[in-house]
Amino acid sequence: MSIQLTLNPRVRKLLKKGIAHQQAGRRGKAEACYRSSLKSDPLCPQTLHLLGLLAQQSGEYPQSIRWIEQSLALNPDDPDTLKSLAESYVGQGQIQQASNCYRRLVELQPQSAETNHQLGKMQERIGHWDAAAESYRRALAIQPESPDVLWSLARLQSNQGANAEVVESCRRALALDPTQCEILTQMANALIEMGSFGAAVEALRSALALKPDFAPAVIGLGYFFERNGDLPSAKTSYLNALKLNPQLGSAHLHLGTIHLLQGDLGKAAGYFERLLNLEPDSAEARAFLGLIHLKKGDFRQGFSEYESRWGTPYGLRFGRKLSQPLWKGEPLEGSRILLYAEQGMGDTLQFVRYVPLVAARGAKIVLEIQARLHRLLARTPGAVEVICRGETLPEFDWQCPLLSLPLALGTELSTVPAEIPYLYADPTQIGAWRQRLSGSSVRIGLVWAGNPLHPHESWRSIPLEQLAPLTRLEGATFYSLQMGAPADEVKQGGLEGRLIDLQGEQKDFADTAAIVTSLDLVISIDTSVAHLAGAMGKPVWILLCKSSDWRWMLEGEKSPWYPTARLFRQSTIGNWRDVVTQIEHELRKLLANVDVPYEGGGHHDWHQ
Repeated sequence: MSIQLTLNPRVRKLLKKGIAHQQAGRRGKAEACYRSSLKSDPLCPQTLHLLGLLAQQSGEYPQSIRWIEQSLALNPDDPDTLKSLAESYVGQGQIQQASNCYRRLVELQPQSAETNHQLGKMQERIGHWDAAAESYRRALAIQPESPDVLWSLARLQSNQGANAEVVESCRRALALDPTQCEILTQMANALIEMGSFGAAVEALRSALALKPDFAPAVIGLGYFFERNGDLPSAKTSYLNALKLNPQLGSAHLHLGTIHLLQGDLGKAAGYFERLLNLEPDSAEARAFLGLIHLKKGDFRQGFSEYESRWGTPYGLRFGRKLSQPLWKGEPLEGSRILLYAEQGMGDTLQFVRYVPLVAARGAKIVLEIQARLHRLLARTPGAVEVICRGETLPEFDWQCPLLSLPLALGTELSTVPAEIPYLYADPTQIGAWRQRLSGSSVRIGLVWAGNPLHPHESWRSIPLEQLAPLTRLEGATFYSLQMGAPADEVKQGGLEGRLIDLQGEQKDFADTAAIVTSLDLVISIDTSVAHLAGAMGKPVWILLCKSSDWRWMLEGEKSPWYPTARLFRQSTIGNWRDVVTQIEHELRKLLANVDVPYEGGGHHDWHQ
């Protein structure tokens, strides 16, 4: 202990004796000495500090905080007391208060790499990631050859999704100390996210060669298998990690997500609940349990628990730091409220239906959305102003992300606002597209892939070659609404004559909406175009993987959100063959019943 002892001889003698007892593990005798010294000097900051440390060592953090706060009041800005108080705050889970202590310590000791490092850790834990990165970089400027600080920076960069930066920080750390299994595993996880699977496996092998029973590396191996579609091997790896360390929360989390992908909600919930027993503050466990309740149709509990998403790495990365209060259903008469997109464009298209409902409560609504949706949603009923994400925000009194509106408005399965259509194409565009797509055949739009950054993209997308047989059906003309690199599969598969590629015609979703208006049917995986067609009241067949998103529920062909949607579900994960066979069968039936030629002046009656 480095505490500067009082000059009072009697107190000094008692404190030395108490410290000796404390170091020998004789807590009762140590406490007796300290309390005796308080009788001689009730305002001795060193005695109060030592009593606080004694309580801290026993895990009695509330009592420790009380003693050390009294000591600090008598000896303000003492570095040792501030550090001890911060440690007790951490033990009690009061991370903001600990951060305040370390911030003051940095002011007192600006050239201390360790203090800057600890401040960064606290800032990271409360979600102040930019400030944490700055603290880590200050620590590195003071002590450039610190593997520990580099590892902290890498972990933060991982939470921020900056995987290339993670790899660089880990490589710098490993150049200083190549024996760090934790850093090798961190680098491997980033490489997996980047799709550099060979380099990731090499890093994991290095970690396991250094320490064969290193559970985080075993989990990393499981994640490698998971991302490559080998769920059985992933599951085995995660179970092996639990054998090495039954208290490893991340293993429970991964096993829960594996069972969720496989459609076993009961086992998935069991792992998430076990994670909560280990880590009662786990936002990820609560958010996943919320998704399970939503899949089951329990919207009240599901949307409530799904609010925990803001405490997950996703939420901390993308959550808005706005000073205005979050709207939870309070009276809004005359107030201005910012409603904003928080996730993908499909989510925005689904939940923008709530804007008129909020406006009906007397609010003036500012709607903030993605740029590709602006032209389509610029005239959203109920919104007084529609802006693009990144533009300067106007004045407003309340704020609410779109996916929190069902909770604020008390939506249940029986009260989903499903009046369609609620999205419309620009009339000036519709005529041109109807003329261009006129003819006697049935016009069908096709989408087979989504956002490549989606965490489950490999499961929800389907290779175009598996859908290609549909384009041979007589009486139908197929149009590709696919965007991005997957659209190249049309040419690569030699399908130009049977699948007309419209990627170049879609500058934004206003163009897509005009095209969809002129089609008879859209066939799509679970992506934004499926939501667009459903919101426009267009017949849409949606291909769903075994572990489909919560909004499509557990079973059935109908959607509570889109009355004109028909859902086609995988029976086993990864098996699209049966789904395509069923769609082909249904298409043949429908095409056989189309008797009246369509010349661009009307629509085939293809509603289910």
